[in-house]
Order: sequence, then structure tokens, then C-alpha cells
Amino acid sequence: MTPAEHTRHATRADLRAALRDARATLRARIDDLTDAQWQVPYGPGLNPIAWEAAHVAWFAETWTRRGPHRLGDDGLVYAALPPRIAGPDATLDSARLAHADRWRAPLPARRAVEAMLDAQLADTLVALDELPDDGDATLYVHRLALAHEDMHAEAFAWLRGALGYAAPAGLALPAAAAAPPLRFGAACVRLGFCSDEPGFHFDNECEGPEVELAPFEIDAAPVTAGRFAEFVDAGGYTREDFWPGAAGRWRAASGATHPARWRRAVGGGWEARWFDRWPPLDPAQPVVHVNAYEAEAFCRWAGRRLPRAAEWEYAIRREPALHCAGRVWEWTADDFLPYPGFVPHRYHDYSKPWFGNHRELRGGSCGAPARLHHPRFRNFFTPERTDIFAGFRTAADE
Repeated sequence: MTPAEHTRHATRADLRAALRDARATLRARIDDLTDAQWQVPYGPGLNPIAWEAAHVAWFAETWTRRGPHRLGDDGLVYAALPPRIAGPDATLDSARLAHADRWRAPLPARRAVEAMLDAQLADTLVALDELPDDGDATLYVHRLALAHEDMHAEAFAWLRGALGYAAPAGLALPAAAAAPPLRFGAACVRLGFCSDEPGFHFDNECEGPEVELAPFEIDAAPVTAGRFAEFVDAGGYTREDFWPGAAGRWRAASGATHPARWRRAVGGGWEARWFDRWPPLDPAQPVVHVNAYEAEAFCRWAGRRLPRAAEWEYAIRREPALHCAGRVWEWTADDFLPYPGFVPHRYHDYSKPWFGNHRELRGGSCGAPARLHHPRFRNFFTPERTDIFAGFRTAADE
């Protein structure tokens, strides 16, 4: 069982350890920053650190403490303790407070945020012990809080990279193992999870359709930085036929001639910024911090295409060793859309607001713990984002 599979079936004891580990990771990504570094300038992919950290505490408290023990309409059990530490809702609920308003909202001071995080974790662990022992339905709220915190801990890593802060301790991008592409014949794959499968599932993963796949080929690992440099050096950013429609509009507006975190080295070659440093481009590492448009332009240059999400899921479930090759989220060709018959879970705003205006990614990044990496996990971002730890692999019809 992979770490992600294990966490989705986590027992009460597993969750205690995982929640403590998630909090240690999150705190490690903000505690070493100076007070000045906590003052984050406005940016579309950023949040004020005080707001985001307090939001994590608010979310966990909301799900693991509030309301009576009850069986919800979705068949899930909700916690029984009143709110104590992490309010106010109007400020810390991301669905109620617009993104730009987070810089104008009254936020607690840094020490108050730290105290809030400490108190909330203690309360969440108490609530975990007090829940009735009836399996997946009961543990859903704590598994959700864990996944939510893991995602925000990764977001703090993006923030540090976007602002040129030092890399979090231990965070590195491993080389992508070289291997020939994999070939698959025609197949049928059922995406996602069936409703009666045990364990934790996000609502957008449930009741996936059966998809008929034609024969296809897919890379065994994400595209490397060295290979992407060949595309750049061949003038790939200047060929209008590689950048149709929205991609061309993004390229014109951004003025991009190479990935955002690359620059020419003295004497030739490339350097690629990794947080606060500019090392020489490592050709064996997966290319990272490229958006969906850049990935598709490379594919056109290479005579390939991005894989469909169904192809990606089928290949990785057939060959699990490929799942985390390279440790980047991987752009797919698909928009992020609901599976037929989609029903939102109790956390209504997890998926539903983003269908149709985001692109689906698969895999897992070096910034997210292994427990979040799962072959069926559907990540989603707008296609122009370059701050996330995203790369891609290519595919082709057979």
C-alpha cells in the first residue's frame, strides 16, 4: 500500500501521527521567516501568511469540533464540540472573504496565529479521541483536515519560491529517471472511486466514468529541464503555430521567451532559480514552474501531446513505480470538469466553484507529502500558473 493509500484508510492512531506531522511541516515553512517576510505583497497566487495559517486552524476546527455528533445527509459523521479558538468565520472562510480582501482584513498578530495553531491542533486531537468508532464516516472530517493542511503547507513552499525566500529545509527536486516511453493497447478504465469503496475520497474523484482508450504511448517520466532547454534554444517561444488561441494571448501578454524562472548564464547556457538561488540548470531534473501553455507548446514542437487524464491514471495504475517520477504535478490535456452524476460532499466549495475554468493535473510534487500523491487524485489550477511545482510528461497516439 502506498503512503497515499495508507492515509486514505488511516486509522485513528495513523491520523494522530499524520496530523502532528502535517503541522510540523506547515510550521517549519513559516516559523523561520522574519516578521518582515510575513508581510506578503499582494499577488494572485499568494495569501498573507497570517491569513493562510489562521485559515488552516479555522478549517480544521470547523470540521473537527463544530456541531453535534450527527450523521449528515452525505452519510458522514460530524464532530461535537463548539468553536473555541479559530474564528472569526467571516474573515477566515475562503468562500466568504474575497482573495484581494485578505490583505485588508483585520488579521491576528503573528504570536496570536502561532497560539491559535497550537490550541487548534490540541483540540483537534481531543476531538479525534471523542468521535464514535464506526469507521470511514467518522474519520472523514479528520482526513479532510489533514489533506487540507498538506495542501496549504505546499502553498507556503510556493510562496517562498515566488518571493525568493530560502527553500524550506529538506525540499529538493530529484532527477527524473531516464526510461523509454511506455506503450499501451486499447483499454477501458474506470476513473476515480466507486461509492462503496472504503477510505477517504474527494468529491471530484467519486463515481468516475468508464473511458475507452485507444492505443497510446506515454513518457515514463516527466520531461526534463535539459529537453525543455532544447525547445527554448530552437526558438520554440517564437513560433506562433506552437501557441494557438489562449496560449498565444498569454505569451503576448507575458512577453515570455523562456520559463519565468530561467535566465541566461554568463558565458552561455541557462540558470534556473530555485527559491533564493540561481544554480546552473540541471538537465536531468524535471522541468518545473512551467504552465499548461508552455507544456503544450513543447508538445507541438516535439510532435507529441499532453496525456489525457484518463490515460495518465490508467498508465500509473498499471505501472505504479511511475507515479511520482520526478516529483512534479503534471499538466494534462483535460479541463477540470465533474464526473457524470457529480454530487458535492459536505465541503461544497472544494471542487464545484472551479469546474470549467481550471486545468487538471495529476501526480504529486516535491512540495507535497507522499500521502497526498495518489493515482486518482485530481489537482487543478488555472493554466497560466507558473508558481506551482508543475511540469508534464508527453503522450502520443499509437
